[in-house]
Amino acid sequence: MTLSIIFFLIYIAIVVFIGLVSSRKESEDDFMIAERKVQGVQVAATISAGFFDGSVLAIYLAYIYQYGFSAIWLFVGLALGFLLLKKYAGRIKQKADELKVYSMPEYFFRILGKKNGLMFSFFLVLQFFLLLIVNLIISGKVLAAIFPIPYFLAVVIGGLIVLTYLLLAGFKAVIRTDFFQLIIMFIMTLTVGIFLLGKTHIPISEFNLGTLGAGNIIGFLILAGFGIMVAPDLWQRIFATKDEKNLKRGLNYSVIILLVLGVVISVVGLATKQFFPNIVPEDALVTGFSHLLPFGLKELGMVLLYAVALSSSDTVTFVVSSIFTRDLKNYSAKYSDESMKKLTRFFMVVFILFGALVAIFYQNILALGFSLASLNLALFPVVFGSL
Repeated sequence: MTLSIIFFLIYIAIVVFIGLVSSRKESEDDFMIAERKVQGVQVAATISAGFFDGSVLAIYLAYIYQYGFSAIWLFVGLALGFLLLKKYAGRIKQKADELKVYSMPEYFFRILGKKNGLMFSFFLVLQFFLLLIVNLIISGKVLAAIFPIPYFLAVVIGGLIVLTYLLLAGFKAVIRTDFFQLIIMFIMTLTVGIFLLGKTHIPISEFNLGTLGAGNIIGFLILAGFGIMVAPDLWQRIFATKDEKNLKRGLNYSVIILLVLGVVISVVGLATKQFFPNIVPEDALVTGFSHLLPFGLKELGMVLLYAVALSSSDTVTFVVSSIFTRDLKNYSAKYSDESMKKLTRFFMVVFILFGALVAIFYQNILALGFSLASLNLALFPVVFGSL
């Protein structure tokens, strides 16, 4: 318990420190879009990090339990989606810089008009609110497994941690914590994967790429690939990137990161399945980390898992809040550019509060995951037709 507390406090200290450093001499544009100056390895890190959060890990491992390594087609679809997005990313970035937009709905409001902008706002706010709930559910379960505290309190603590550094530095904090979270993801998955492989034998039948079935494989490729094209957090990161060169390089690196981590996570899931074949698949991560790892690695692994599970909650909270803020600015003369930071902070608190309440009383992760995928596809024709 003492070791878990130490690791947990170190994690909190790091993310709060990132928020404090990022908030120094911060302008309105820094808070809202990181001054459109994100470059280098930070581009690949922030683009990739969002695909290794609590919701993705829990839902993906549930598929690993059902279909074995064949579930990797989900990550193949994501990689193809990045390559498709790369083809249009330069055009999106150029147009966004010209229009000085901050969110995906605002982009389409300027290009396609008010009705289309509002449609995007409705779909994306609903989609990301569901995603926030999933992340709070997973992170709450992990924290309740680390410490002897009620699940509802664990959810509240997760929301407060995210709010702390988001209120300090906004999108700039999101970008910088993404880099930290990706490092955590590599350390966690590689360490745990190597350890578990040494303890168990995975049957060769688990690595059959066709287990998913042709229909499901096509479905995974379409859902994941097209979903990338309409992901508002990715569009916001495109807007924040310094230039087209950094953007395309970051997307290329992200493809490699996705596939490598996808394989490692699959192995971790398959190893856990050999020990606990009959558990609820969504709980595979928590069960595997809490029961299979030795003292020291278990405590570190659980805190790292918590950090990863909570990692995208900041992104989705900021994206949803900035959509509301920019919509108020664009559809009402009452609000100015100077009030954007205050409004965004207000909506952050509102969405974390409501997200935590829903997460406490409703915990069907797979149902929420399917809802997210369906909402993504609804927007694809409009997005693709406008490029």
